[in-house]
Amino acid sequence: MAILSVTTAFTGQEGVTPQIERILSTDTYDQTIAAGYLNALASQGFSFGNNDIVLIKYSTDTGFFKIAISNGVITLSPMVSAGEVELPVAANRFAVFTNTLGTIGDTTAAAIHDGNIQAGLSGTAGTVSSFPATLAKGSLRLAGVANTGDTITTISNAAMGQASVVSIPDPAGATANFVVAAAALVNNNLVKASGTAGLVVDAGARIISNTTAAFAGGGTTNSFTATGLTVAAKGSAVIRASTNSVSITKALPGTNTLDITFSADPGADTTVDYIYTTAAQS
Repeated sequence: MAILSVTTAFTGQEGVTPQIERILSTDTYDQTIAAGYLNALASQGFSFGNNDIVLIKYSTDTGFFKIAISNGVITLSPMVSAGEVELPVAANRFAVFTNTLGTIGDTTAAAIHDGNIQAGLSGTAGTVSSFPATLAKGSLRLAGVANTGDTITTISNAAMGQASVVSIPDPAGATANFVVAAAALVNNNLVKASGTAGLVVDAGARIISNTTAAFAGGGTTNSFTATGLTVAAKGSAVIRASTNSVSITKALPGTNTLDITFSADPGADTTVDYIYTTAAQS
């Protein structure tokens, strides 16, 4: 033991419990906290009491220690390291107030912070991970990657009329892309891929598909109502039902109409299925 000096009698602490002692030592930290470290000093007449506080300057640092005496063995336990504050929380946990009295802990179900929470910093990567209740069943990780410039990507929710859960489907591979519309889409219009990064755009077209009202027969042609069709529409038509066995020889789309020519009179209750691609609707 290489203790250079011991000071136990400070002005004003006579009769005060616990007392404060100050020790200058060249020993290591591990030697300092070994059981019986101060027993040699006690045998020299220095007085130590249970729970007294010792300030030790040792070989690599300075620290506060608490004395515990059991069966004559004097043991020092570290209170805090220099520049630190001792808190009743586990390592790498958020310290949160557990009540309104200032009690600090880390076992609350949710830690609430009124401002922003940041993982990492510019030049130092950080991730946010969320784990399910079942052990070893995966996790969800939010991580930033390097951009071509110092830009910020924000993920936000649109206005919703109910509580919603958005799940990421299994892409059957190690990586996958979200499908994202680069601009507003038009209702009922087709979309198409824009590049290979998962962007989609309005295709500028829509599909019109329906079954016509019944034709009573009595001729080989009929102009069916087909709402949404245009003269420039592209597609085909087939007979869904007819009394007589006939075929379609011509199908001409028009503005909200479909003019069909049959190979012969199809008879009563004739209907036609059609599917056409038309220009985009606004």
